Amino acid sequence: MIVVKEFPRASELNSLLYDIVLENAHGGGRYGENEIDNCPTISDWNLHNFTEAWELISWINRVLPDVSKTFATKQKPRLTLNSHEDEKGYDFNVNGFEIASCWGIHYNGNEGIGQHNHFPALLAFTYYVRIPEGSAPFIIEGESHNVEEGQCIFFLASLYHSMFQNDNIDGRCAIAGNIIYNDYLHYGGYGV
Repeated sequence: MIVVKEFPRASELNSLLYDIVLENAHGGGRYGENEIDNCPTISDWNLHNFTEAWELISWINRVLPDVSKTFATKQKPRLTLNSHEDEKGYDFNVNGFEIASCWGIHYNGNEGIGQHNHFPALLAFTYYVRIPEGSAPFIIEGESHNVEEGQCIFFLASLYHSMFQNDNIDGRCAIAGNIIYNDYLHYGGYGV
């Protein structure tokens, strides 16, 4: 299962976000099970602390309560503007999620990322800053997802995912992150 959200300020801010990633991407990372020889360049893991990324990060934090409800229920959740008003209908604090790490990824040529997951994080996200025409889909658990600029894909961090680029395409750019739940004490943990 994935949740797709559209960042409302993408058209205004994506060029700035692209520049932030490009300026801070400095080397390849350990991605996947060595399925890809050409890894993209990545930034450090603290992009969520950059002032220039604040608009995107704040928006992600605002949509996290509703995203969490989607993962917590089999039925379509009741989504509201003020998630704190209806958190009592869930066995967890819908406002107890936070971004633990966040980084930019920039691809050139045939660079890609082999299968990997983000365990032990709970949720993960990928926000698409730039998707040149002909870019490969995002693959989660073997299922292909064609993504568009301005989309943010949320998924369970334990799911294996990858992006194999098979054409010589430059300039694909994303911002990815790990989300943790940080309110176990408030809700007493899990019962057995």
